[in-house]
Amino acid sequence: MDRFCNEANYRFFNALSNRTRLAIIDLLRDKPRTADEIAQALKVEPEAIWHYLELLAGCMILQFEGVGKEKRYSLNKEILEPLGELLSSHTSKYCPALRKAIPEEKIRAYQKKVEIKEEL
Repeated sequence: MDRFCNEANYRFFNALSNRTRLAIIDLLRDKPRTADEIAQALKVEPEAIWHYLELLAGCMILQFEGVGKEKRYSLNKEILEPLGELLSSHTSKYCPALRKAIPEEKIRAYQKKVEIKEEL
């Protein structure tokens, strides 16, 4: 196994370490969407969504087709399906009480905290 502590692994796990980015991944499970559709669905400022999408696409977690406002983002299933199975197995075995979806209110509270930190 390659060394676990390297820049690529850091960037990949960092991209997944944000509730809003996880909500984007969850939203894209249904179908590909534009950045505006994602921003509206999650009630997040489009500028933040663009930043998150760029980060997720840069780690190959998302892929996209099109350009500009017509760009549609979708999940890179080659990466996320095996990762999803691994995480599902882990949570079932070691933390079953945490398997529930994150409530929308908790995502909103988290987003407000992030906005306040970014303003400082």
